[in-house]
Amino acid sequence: MAITVATDPTTAKSIRAVRADHDDFHVRFSGLRASLRSKIYHTTPPGRLEYDRSEPALPPPPGKEMPLLINATPHPTVSSTMGMTNQHRLVAIVTDGMFRKSLSAIRSLGKAGFIVHVFGDGWLTVGFWSRFTARRVLAPDAKDDLAGFGKALVRHLQELQAASPTGMRPVLLPMEDDTFRFVVDNFETLRAYADFIVPDPAAFRTCMDKAATMALAGRLNLPHPRTEVADSVDTLIAAIARMSGSEFVVKPVQGSGSRGVRYNPLFDAAEAAAYLRKFGPVLIQERIPPGGEAVGVSVLFGRDGKCLAQFCHKRLRQFPNTGGPSTDRVGIADRMLLDMSLELLRAIAWKGVAMVEWKMDPRSGRPQLMEINPRFWGSLELAVRSGVDFPALYARAAAGQVEAPPEPVLG
Repeated sequence: MAITVATDPTTAKSIRAVRADHDDFHVRFSGLRASLRSKIYHTTPPGRLEYDRSEPALPPPPGKEMPLLINATPHPTVSSTMGMTNQHRLVAIVTDGMFRKSLSAIRSLGKAGFIVHVFGDGWLTVGFWSRFTARRVLAPDAKDDLAGFGKALVRHLQELQAASPTGMRPVLLPMEDDTFRFVVDNFETLRAYADFIVPDPAAFRTCMDKAATMALAGRLNLPHPRTEVADSVDTLIAAIARMSGSEFVVKPVQGSGSRGVRYNPLFDAAEAAAYLRKFGPVLIQERIPPGGEAVGVSVLFGRDGKCLAQFCHKRLRQFPNTGGPSTDRVGIADRMLLDMSLELLRAIAWKGVAMVEWKMDPRSGRPQLMEINPRFWGSLELAVRSGVDFPALYARAAAGQVEAPPEPVLG
């Protein structure tokens, strides 16, 4: 089935949404997403558009709202382990519905028996079109408008609280750095309305700051690349000079993926100034040569600091090839890296989910710490399909339903 939506008759821009594998709408579109988002998003106040899935999957006319859907009927494949009727099933709120990992969480939670509400910043939000999405909430992207996102989230939580006759509390799954930061920084406000598991602000900042992460590894005598920090043109150029004669990488102190990563750059003063203006303080770090395996250790910690689930995977491919998010990976068992990751996280009294990245140094055969991702990670689907259903485990733990750690199926 294909649906074409004319979004601007004068320019004939269109969206093509294709129904795939009887599950989710995989969206392809021509024209600028930002322009399209603006045309749809600003027709009604953010945080107020929550649409019944029984209606056509099209944006409403300007100024119109479609009926709300509070409870969804479970899909036939749902196997709820919570022993609840549809009327008493817990609501799980997933933010950042555009991302692949968010779609994994939506499917996981729906199959586990939760009523899933999804936040997104426009009708191209992929998670809006999953069969497991019971309610769609349009709200600003936290990366672009953190205050606007926060207002929409609090308003939605307040509405859920007012509408719940039994006082049942939803569970909240922040999926991206900015939404996670909002929940951490507004812990006291949000916990009045929802259940979630997040670290203390100091622990979160340590993981978000790659320089602080490397300093922590140094204090614990855990292996990590030689690292320097620069926040000015002079310190950046001097650090690069000290790294001359060896492979090195320059990257922002805060950030994810390949954004801002430069290999062996020889900045002059003007280039260094432009780089710092764009990315802020940076790391100048010894580059681990190609050829070593990259391994991720994913964990879930409860509020009491106990590890509730763990999973290790090895990268097979990544994009770009020089360094970036993985595009293909396989589950493995690595007790040494698991133990080092747990030591690292326990040192900062971690709570919630995290993924610790390591890379094997082919020169020494020893692992080197790369970073800690203090949130759900991009390759989440692999763990779920391997039997470690982190989203459902997180949601149940947040609601006080702790269970035995699952054993992953590897390979």
